[in-house]
Amino acid sequence: MVRIKSLDGIRAVSIVMVLLGHGKETIDPKYTDNFIFNVISNSSLGVMIFFVISGYLITSLLLKEKEVHGKISIKNFYIRRIFRIFPIFYLYIITILILKNIGYHSIFTDYSTVLFAGLYLWNYKHFFQIPETNGNWFFGHTWSLSLEEQFYLIWPFLFSRFNINNLKKVTIGIILISPFLGLITYFILPNSRGQIGMMLPTGSGTIFMGCLGAILEKEIDFKKKLISLLNNKALVFLGFLFVFIINPFLSNKFGGGYSILFGNSLNSAIIMFLIFYCIYVTSLVSTFLNKKLLVKIGLISYSLYIWQQLFLTDLINLPINRFPINLVMCFVVAIISYHFIEKPINNLKTRFKLIK
Repeated sequence: MVRIKSLDGIRAVSIVMVLLGHGKETIDPKYTDNFIFNVISNSSLGVMIFFVISGYLITSLLLKEKEVHGKISIKNFYIRRIFRIFPIFYLYIITILILKNIGYHSIFTDYSTVLFAGLYLWNYKHFFQIPETNGNWFFGHTWSLSLEEQFYLIWPFLFSRFNINNLKKVTIGIILISPFLGLITYFILPNSRGQIGMMLPTGSGTIFMGCLGAILEKEIDFKKKLISLLNNKALVFLGFLFVFIINPFLSNKFGGGYSILFGNSLNSAIIMFLIFYCIYVTSLVSTFLNKKLLVKIGLISYSLYIWQQLFLTDLINLPINRFPINLVMCFVVAIISYHFIEKPINNLKTRFKLIK
């Protein structure tokens, strides 16, 4: 498959934001208590960008498959996802279990946390009020994988069920309904307020925004208008300003009311716009994103995301959990994980592609 320009670089920027955000507590405050670090360590924004990219890329591939073959293979879709996601994910869970049984007993206290993580249900664990402490950190990042896996359960079926015009309407409908479901959840289920952005009905709008971007990209009239907007430097600058500065400020200022009703949807739409900018417009930004180092970091971003939780914490008192050694360890393990496990297994999934 031909890789889409700038996407690996965007992934690299996003994962670095996640790493810095998650590892902040292990870094001396004299380096972190400043405006610039707060901007580049916005892990929530990093994950949101990943979600938009995911929806965009998955839908682009499905559209291409349908365009070439007139249909999509749902079976092959799930086989490819299994090859892509499962091996590293379950290796991480096995690693946590091994650590617990060789002496790090406090790494988690309740085995049900392993179950919720392993079944991709972490984003609903709060309903069961499990008395867990450290396990909430070591498995906590699986909420995003859970949301994405749940999205995969419905999107191929919606895609195969509707033609492109109706699919666009369904996608827009989901994006519009999601904030209102979030608002209802906020008042009816107050114990779920912290998970509104994590659950499928209330938090998947960001992924579907990426799906919508891929669908609209196929429309000639939309693409003409898009290219015109992308060449408006002032508009692009405002887009970057909003995503990295204004939206985080508004979210901190007004909290869930803003984020649930307006912020997340608006932010994900602008992120999609900026992704188009990075793909279609040759600029200093796209040149930077396509630097060899960033592309390589983007390639190992999934392995980085899985393994970083093990090192970017002071819950394990070892030298490898102290900055900057912990950051180095994230990359060392991710590189090994990618080249010896993820990449070889990913190569197998090409057997299940209708398009190359």
